[in-house]
Amino acid sequence: MIFQENNSFDHYFTTYPNATNPPGEPAFVAKPNTPSVNGLTGPLLTNNPNSVAPYRLDRSQASTCDNDNHYTDEQKAYHGGLADKFPENTNATAAGCPPGLVMGYYDGNNVMAMWNYAQNCAISDNFFATNFGTTVMGHLNLLPGQTHQTNVTSC
Repeated sequence: MIFQENNSFDHYFTTYPNATNPPGEPAFVAKPNTPSVNGLTGPLLTNNPNSVAPYRLDRSQASTCDNDNHYTDEQKAYHGGLADKFPENTNATAAGCPPGLVMGYYDGNNVMAMWNYAQNCAISDNFFATNFGTTVMGHLNLLPGQTHQTNVTSC
């Protein structure tokens, strides 16, 4: 199991299994009959409700800033279920972080290992966390499926 910290499914897999394959970069070619994910489509690029449209991060942007994942900011980003306020509420705020980075995504050319795992293992494209908040909550939620009244025993 790969558990990513502070990154959405779309950050790595929004165009899976279709990679851009720019000239001079390693090409990702999906296996025949690979199903697509519920990810980025033409209408989401041309009619995206967020203030910043999704955009591909290139290989020079392998290390990016950490996006905000605080409880209240994530609630504001979800905007009553519209999920259209991420750039305003969860974008990285450290000096030098580009505006709208929260809308950036990689594809099979720059996260090829992740895409190869998806080709040979399992991938879950319609999973949503059961709670807002920082990484600790996600770690607690990963095994027991809840974040309260948990007694975890280590063997």
